[in-house]
Amino acid sequence: MKQLTCLSTVLLSVAALADPADPQISNVRLEQDNLTRRVTVQYDIDEAAVVTMDVLTNGVSIGGANIQHVSGDCFRKIAAGSNHVVTWDPYLSWPDHKFGADVVSVRMTAWALDNTPDYMVADVSSAARPYTQTYYPDADFVPGGVTNGIYKTTKLLMRKIMAKGVEWAMGSTTSETQRKETREATHQVTLTNNYYIGVYEVTQSQWGQVATNAKISANFTTERSMRPMENVCYNEIRNAAATTTENASHNWPAAPNPLSFLGLLRSKTGLDFDLPSEAQWEFAARAGNVSGYWNDGSAIQNKDADGNLDGLGRYKGNNPSGETSTSTLAPSEGGTAIVGTYLPNAWGLYDMHGNVWEWCLDWYQADIDTAKDAFGNDYNGRVNIDPSNPARFLSGTSVPSDAKRVFRGGAWDYVAGSCRPAYRSYNSPALRYFDFGFRVVCTAGLR
Repeated sequence: MKQLTCLSTVLLSVAALADPADPQISNVRLEQDNLTRRVTVQYDIDEAAVVTMDVLTNGVSIGGANIQHVSGDCFRKIAAGSNHVVTWDPYLSWPDHKFGADVVSVRMTAWALDNTPDYMVADVSSAARPYTQTYYPDADFVPGGVTNGIYKTTKLLMRKIMAKGVEWAMGSTTSETQRKETREATHQVTLTNNYYIGVYEVTQSQWGQVATNAKISANFTTERSMRPMENVCYNEIRNAAATTTENASHNWPAAPNPLSFLGLLRSKTGLDFDLPSEAQWEFAARAGNVSGYWNDGSAIQNKDADGNLDGLGRYKGNNPSGETSTSTLAPSEGGTAIVGTYLPNAWGLYDMHGNVWEWCLDWYQADIDTAKDAFGNDYNGRVNIDPSNPARFLSGTSVPSDAKRVFRGGAWDYVAGSCRPAYRSYNSPALRYFDFGFRVVCTAGLR
């Protein structure tokens, strides 16, 4: 086997070559240890950025799956400075490749902090430390692959959604089955920021790694631990400490209660995790499709069971045991499924349809398509809470004592028509139920 002795050709690139204001990598040096065959890359960078690495043969990437054993100043945020070091052990991730006459090169890429890579991983294990998240340019580079069990137990895998400035139609079309015309009226929305969203719903194991509510998180087997967290209310996710009681001082846009799940998650990771707004949720669920169900954009046409939905998530039409308690059955027998059991949508997100309902930030109002704030501005996808007074709707109308919070996506015990991206449901923020769960979003420096 020819060794990696021809690593003398170095390709250097940055995230956006056309913009000289982006971070610049320079002075790349490359060498290989003759004994261990370990490859070492050194480089300088002129400002803080996320740095990723690719290895190419004859100008073609060897694939992220073959660049797994990398350590040092790579796949994370790097401070400005000189002599940053990255090491790669090709025998551990690419052991049987024969180079022949290949020309091997390394490409280092600097990503501006307002344009970080497509995937982010945050550790939530007992050993987690704040600000240690890692970043990867596409799914192929994610260590172990996106379906690895660590992303369902001890780490959160997040996918970047490029939403900033994209005008899209929120709501349902007239052809959709079980359409609720009043509360799903189509209206144009333009979100103001990109964001990361969980590739999976938050699982029971991840809840147990973070939360202090032992009566929910204790005694899960490995198989059950990878099922979505359920029987959880909005208040204990964001507003309160292991209780259903609301603490209004922590309503959005204020930070979550430090002792809530999201407060503890923020402390553990150093990142601004939160629930998605319902506009963020719907945009991600549609994945660029008008009707947003299958990768070709096909819509659900049948109320109870639908072939377009069968492959995308657990719902009543493909639940082996129908409406049965999730606490007594294995995932293969009924109730919720292990996250990621079904196919992802076109943006690589799993279980956006079915499995568990997913809480959103918003107070529920039926007429968000016509909502105006106190200055006469359109709703336009904003969180339906007056940021100057969280006890009021965006329109300025006072929130009644029995107001509801929004949840989206359907669940394992609901029919196909309820699992459409536009379907809006709601309930008391203090209510727990066996089909209520959630996923998280994070800006992670994106602007």
